[in-house]
Amino acid sequence: MKLDKTTETLLVFLAAFVTLITAYLVEQVCADNNVSSEYAIDMSLTGARLSDGVYASVAKSEENVTRNRYIAKYEFEIHNDSNVNISNWAAYITVPKDTEITNFWGVEANIEKGRLICAPEFYNLSFSKGDSLSFGVVLNTQKSFYPEQISFRGYKSGNSGGVFTKILYGAFIIWAALFVGFFVSNFNLKNYREKQKNDVRIILQSMNTFISFIDAKDPYTRGHSRRVAMYAAEIAKRMRLSEDEVQNIYYAGLLHDAGKLSVPDAVLNKPGKLTDEERKLIQDHTVAGGKMLKQMSSLRGIRETALYHHERYDGTGYPEGLKGDTIPLYARIVGVADSYDAMSSNRVYRRHLNKDEIIEEIQQGSGTQFDPNIVPFMVDMINDGYVNVVKMETADNDAGRSDFHLTEDDIPGVYMGF
Repeated sequence: MKLDKTTETLLVFLAAFVTLITAYLVEQVCADNNVSSEYAIDMSLTGARLSDGVYASVAKSEENVTRNRYIAKYEFEIHNDSNVNISNWAAYITVPKDTEITNFWGVEANIEKGRLICAPEFYNLSFSKGDSLSFGVVLNTQKSFYPEQISFRGYKSGNSGGVFTKILYGAFIIWAALFVGFFVSNFNLKNYREKQKNDVRIILQSMNTFISFIDAKDPYTRGHSRRVAMYAAEIAKRMRLSEDEVQNIYYAGLLHDAGKLSVPDAVLNKPGKLTDEERKLIQDHTVAGGKMLKQMSSLRGIRETALYHHERYDGTGYPEGLKGDTIPLYARIVGVADSYDAMSSNRVYRRHLNKDEIIEEIQQGSGTQFDPNIVPFMVDMINDGYVNVVKMETADNDAGRSDFHLTEDDIPGVYMGF
């Protein structure tokens, strides 16, 4: 299944986020298991805080006397306000001789050489900064006993704030900035596309006006401008021009005959042979079109196409006799498309040519009338049937109906970049 670009980008962001989180967790695990130095401190249990890092307190909650021995319950609490984690810790308390342990909780407890040793159980192996340890024991002593000091030993762990951690934080900040930027740019792009579509509607409304006037002048060529535009755009696409250029060539094809508005109807629709003066009037439609479209400078190539689409590659065309590549590319493309549509359509003075006749005419004109680099694309479009698809799409408008209007749907998505 092919994903759109937005979804693909979101998946890339998600993968990067998962990678950063995984790297951070791995770094934390490695830091927790990294021993940097020993941590040792002797703390008072009187309740006074004697250390800026780790401090402790004890509460003797109850005491009973049985057969001249004292059974007492002691509850300890140790606080870690240091800036490091402590692992493999143990607490040592000096106890009277012959002391026995009756019970314990929160730790593993035993007595060795006159010291009560409290070591962590499985759930509190690591003593993290900001945490507290709570545990207790019940001791059986020969005399009443109250501990006043506890020795705490362990190993500093957690290289938090190291170079790698800082790199991860920096990478996450960059990721967050790019992620926010992606959504902002995506939102702006969406607004731009909406504006672009609205601009297209305005452009096409203006072009509809021109095309409706042209069609009214020459009913035999109704739909001609749209067909030429579609042929020209497809040629540009097959030539692998940019999407912007394909779109502009489409517009240029639509308006290439705008100058026919200046040609008298009697001349434009004359069924017989034209006089030299009448032929000059028709040829001047290129100059008239160039003048009409002079103000449409925001659409690159529109005016030049109207002005030069009847120039010939060998320099014998009109209005200026331009030759070869001095003829603008848009005009060369539209010139081929225009000639094909003229040969494949019925005109007031003749019927259309068949497929083989058209191909022969176009190939004979390669290098003289037409750019030889463009001709093969037009011939391919004839052979692969693309031109027939265009004719089918415009067939309803060839019968002289007056409801012919272009919309943004007339422009294929690839031409618009949508």
